[in-house]
This record gives sequence, C-alpha cells and structure tokens, in this order.
Amino acid sequence: MNIKGLSGIVTATPTPIKNGCIDAESVRDLARYLIDHGSSAIAPIGGTGEYVSLSDRQKLDMVRATIEAVDGAVPTIAGLIAPGLGEALESGKRLLDAGAHGLLVTTPFYVRPTQEGIIDYFKALSDNLDADLVLYEFPYRTGVSLTAETVNELAQTTRIVAMKACNADTGLQMRVLEAAGEKISILSGDEDVYPLHVAAGARGGLIASSCILPNVWNRIDAFAKTGKLGDALKLHSKIRAFLKLLFSEHNPGPLKAALRLVDRPCGEPLLPLRKASEATEAQLARLLPEMLALEASMK
Repeated sequence: MNIKGLSGIVTATPTPIKNGCIDAESVRDLARYLIDHGSSAIAPIGGTGEYVSLSDRQKLDMVRATIEAVDGAVPTIAGLIAPGLGEALESGKRLLDAGAHGLLVTTPFYVRPTQEGIIDYFKALSDNLDADLVLYEFPYRTGVSLTAETVNELAQTTRIVAMKACNADTGLQMRVLEAAGEKISILSGDEDVYPLHVAAGARGGLIASSCILPNVWNRIDAFAKTGKLGDALKLHSKIRAFLKLLFSEHNPGPLKAALRLVDRPCGEPLLPLRKASEATEAQLARLLPEMLALEASMK
C-alpha cells in the first residue's frame, strides 16, 4: 500500500500505554472507529504519539498494533523524530520492517541544520530507506523553518511524496504551496487555520483532533475543497474553542483526557509530559457534549 497522493484527513493518533505496554485493545478501538468515519490514513507515534518518550519496543509494538487494526483499509504512516542521520536510518528500517507503509519524518532537531544540510539529510534517507516519506516541518519544536525553494528541491529529488506543514508563517505556507503543491501532497498541520490552507491548495490535513471529531473534519475538508469556504469557516468556527483547549497544554495531554471522557481511554501522557490539569479537564467535560452533538449531526 503506497502513500502517494495523500489527501483528506489523516489522523495522528496517541499512544495508549497500560502497565508499560501498548494497549492493543485501545489501539484497535480507535483505529477502527477512525476508518469507519473516513480517515484516509493513520499516523501513529508522531508528536501526538509521544515518539520521543517511547522505547524502541513500544514504538514497534504501536506500529504493529495499528497495522493489525487497520487491516489494509488505509495506510499506516509511522512517525520518525530523530536529531541526526544515524538514528533516523536505524529507526526507519525497524519501523518499515514492522510493516509501516511510509514514514512521517521531522527535520532534524537540536542541531538546527542549514537548508543544504536538510536537503542532504532527506536525500540520504531516500537513498537508504525503501519507503516513501512525508516531510514534517514543525519549527516550533525543531527550531528550523524550510524555505519554499528547499521544499521544491526535496519534492523533485527525494522520495518525499507529501508534507505536513506546521508553520505559523502564512506567507511562507503560500509560497510552499505555489512551489511544490503540484508535485507533492501538502497537508495542513495547523488545525486552527485549516480551511484557509485547503482553500490555498493543501490537499488535506494531518489532524489530531479528528480522533474526537472525524465527521466534522471530513465536512470542513469537503466544504473547503468544493469552493464553499464560507461554510467551511462557519463550521470550523464552531470547534475553534475546543481546538484551543486541546492545545492549551502540551499535546497529547488534553487529547488523552478528552478521549477518556468519551470512553476511548488511551492512558496518561508519558514523562516528561504530565496529564491535563484539573481545570483543563473540567473545561473539556463542559465542552464535549456540545462537540459530540455537532459530530453526531454530521452523519
């Protein structure tokens, strides 16, 4: 199963840990729910999946559990967050051996490489990993933004077939779409302005809150892609307070709290992250009935 031509809502999933092990039952429950509600792919062990806090064994078990749950219905795109090439190659090969259909790869963090270094890095991954890649730009975490020229170069010279774009610079996002949007699938990673990204040419999004509101996100996506931007923005405005709350503390703390409140428990965040505060959980409990009613109305 290849990941070329990604579009629609790709769901980033949290990692449920129970007694130090992957809770396969929770993985299956959430993955099958998301497939039944239109997710075009599942992306475990990314930032939402707490990649940096998982052991190697937990990462592989999570990917295997997701692939088993998905059962060929949609691709499984495993996260890969590494500071340098050696670790990325070793981890990437293990994840692919576990069955991942592609890899969601961040730009290297900590070292803050140059644009040329980033190009060399992804070329090396493409030469040594037998898989298509999703480029993950997230300067808030990595400290490095990608220029439109860099994304265009990577789209033409590597196995990158899609990009999760999480850059607060809207002008840069527009330039990236203009430069590479016809070569690879640009997916919005910014849930707060998603309709605008799709209206500008993004083919979909890689979204964490679709774990809770898959129907709403599919409708927003459909509106934005069919020229109904006003309808997309109106519907999106109804969930913006919820989105703000979900990301008011370090992801996935509030998301895991919300999933527990809707009877899809995924355990607690792993250290050094902490679970959502009592105040945030109380606000989620007050807001979720309205969100679930909106979700039910989208069927």
